[in-house]
Amino acid sequence: MKKTFLLFLLAMAVLPLFSQVVAPNKYYIQFTDKNNSPYSLDKPEEFLTARALARRAKYRIQIKENDLPVTPQYVDSVAKTGVKLLNTSRWLNGVTVYTTDTSLIDSIMQFPFVRKALKIASSSVQKADKFKKEASIPVVSSPVFKVGDTLEAQYGAALTQIKQIDGIYIHQQGFRGEGMVIAVLDAGYEDVPTQPLFDSLRNDHRILGTKDFVLPGGNVYPPHYHGRMVLSCMAADIPGTMIGTAPKASYWLLRSEDAPTENVIEEYNWVSAAEFADSVGADIINSSLGYIDFDDSTYSHPYSDMNGKTCISTRGAEIAASKGILVVNSAGNSGNSRTFPWIGAPADGDSVLTAGAVTATGARASFSSIGPTYDGRIKPTVMTMGEGDAVANSTDTIIHANGTSFSSPVLAGMCACLWEAHPHA
Repeated sequence: MKKTFLLFLLAMAVLPLFSQVVAPNKYYIQFTDKNNSPYSLDKPEEFLTARALARRAKYRIQIKENDLPVTPQYVDSVAKTGVKLLNTSRWLNGVTVYTTDTSLIDSIMQFPFVRKALKIASSSVQKADKFKKEASIPVVSSPVFKVGDTLEAQYGAALTQIKQIDGIYIHQQGFRGEGMVIAVLDAGYEDVPTQPLFDSLRNDHRILGTKDFVLPGGNVYPPHYHGRMVLSCMAADIPGTMIGTAPKASYWLLRSEDAPTENVIEEYNWVSAAEFADSVGADIINSSLGYIDFDDSTYSHPYSDMNGKTCISTRGAEIAASKGILVVNSAGNSGNSRTFPWIGAPADGDSVLTAGAVTATGARASFSSIGPTYDGRIKPTVMTMGEGDAVANSTDTIIHANGTSFSSPVLAGMCACLWEAHPHA
């Protein structure tokens, strides 16, 4: 996976803490069907929220079999073997589990409703230099735009990234994302509960909830800083300091990414998180994530996989789009690579709004991953500012950073405002 995470000097100090992180043995169990389910397509209110159902009704989207939860009896039978359940996937019709006893997987394979079991994470020692590939994308130490008039001054450090795409005009018309719900899929949201840029987000109770798909039941805030920076591009709201592209939207903060490791299970986590976003009625998913290389290279994706239908996360993104969700995903930061300059998954999805990065002057940022997809489709879909973006630091400060990680939320937040203005589009 070509992660879109930006490496800061501060992070270098803590990376040695990850040097001995061990990834457990995790498996994906694929079921054959959804027979004997207590759920029915005639009663979708039993497994989808009213907001999720309203979105389907609004855009005339039918309730389908992949909306049905995984058959509970199947899940219970798997759990009784002694494995630890992680996440279920109604769209893929399976479950992820953890065990160190491979004989339990053999037992699971004996169930008539189990089609296959795939190992998707294995024990491996991580190295401290794992994130060095991001070091080539430097931090910009000063603002890239001189503030002009009073209106523009309200946007503070984020002025250039929103002005470049005419976002100020949309805000002037009264559309700032109010009533829209954005689900953020990321690696953690460190300091979001205390960062002043998110004061209005907290005070207005517009953080609708959190959920951890890496460590089910875990706290999404401590694991990583990346989600905080991504969120600030949309949700920051201190006039004169920084205003994001959707400062009045509501947000779900979902953790699907395990920052210290690169295993295929993260793609399965992504799908489970997207399903959850669907079930709670999210309008937009922002995913500043991408999948190409893994710790076990036998699982790494070749360019031929970037065809919009092969990678698990891409398949999940396409299903999410079919449910009426706008999926906005970063293109990736491998544009300078001689071996793999292309976008990763799920940015290769046909229905995914893939965000590439440009500079403040509108030129392509050299690190921004390129297209086309393997099957010849144009990607990225849209280019937005991703070099020198204003993002929230861990304290009450703002830094300027580079990455398509930030192009994506700049775009996603603006889409929320535009959709608010044209709710039936």
